[in-house]
Amino acid sequence: MDRAFLEQLGLDVTEADGVVEAELVLQGGQALNPLTRKVIDRVTFTIMGDRLLYVGPPEFVGAQPINLAYLSPSSRLEDLITQTLTDHLFQLERRTNELTALGFSPRVDPSTLQLTAEVEKQPLKFTIGASRTGQFRILRTINAGVELTNAAQNVFELSEFFDKRALEDFLFALFSDVVATPEEPAQVGSATIHSSPSNLVVASSAQSLPFKELFDAFGDALLPPRSPLEVVADVNVGGQRLRFAAARVQGSTFRGMLAGPSGKIWADRFELDEFPGIKGFISELMGVPYDDIEVC
Repeated sequence: MDRAFLEQLGLDVTEADGVVEAELVLQGGQALNPLTRKVIDRVTFTIMGDRLLYVGPPEFVGAQPINLAYLSPSSRLEDLITQTLTDHLFQLERRTNELTALGFSPRVDPSTLQLTAEVEKQPLKFTIGASRTGQFRILRTINAGVELTNAAQNVFELSEFFDKRALEDFLFALFSDVVATPEEPAQVGSATIHSSPSNLVVASSAQSLPFKELFDAFGDALLPPRSPLEVVADVNVGGQRLRFAAARVQGSTFRGMLAGPSGKIWADRFELDEFPGIKGFISELMGVPYDDIEVC
């Protein structure tokens, strides 16, 4: 990036050991940390290609980079920076309220303005955090006192979860393969309504309701756009007992999971109109002949 252009934007540019950094002194006094009541008077960037990446102060680290390709020498860079902070504070308030409504106790670091919350389903404990744009991911996972490596980003949308238990079950399912399973699930009959796609606790047939009975009773009715719907089915695949579960997110979008005695096999979203049925899906996923799969 041309140094003269950066300086026209008001940036003080320095270079050392091949690393280009730029600093902007904020004149308007509009960038304020609401927790410390400190006015932020300067922002530091590193230059990568045609992007400005925030490296300081802590309130801005991790924010969306500024694309220089869309700026002109007359652009008000300070206005973009102030808007970045305003957008983050909006997401911070929104996500804090959502976590509180679900029954969690959110925390905001006064220095970094990082929003986090603790989620627990024994033996797993999670620390989740929101990005500057309000997107949640797992920051830390502890299994029976031992911290695990979060190899994947495990990003999720908080508004998909209707209650605290649903989020706890979802996070637990992501790491169920590292949690000891006390015993293989017993038979529970054909596809049934159950509590959560990631909850592998077996319900007796007296507690469960065959899905066919619901269809026979309400087959001509409509399901409202955001009404929760959860199903679970035991499946026999070549003598191995597996459990398929799915929970509606909204509309025709579902979260699904397939698990066996050793833990999770698959977990992801899917669209109802693209789903080939439980047997068809497992056949494609595991490369098993369709006729060798039995929904128990």
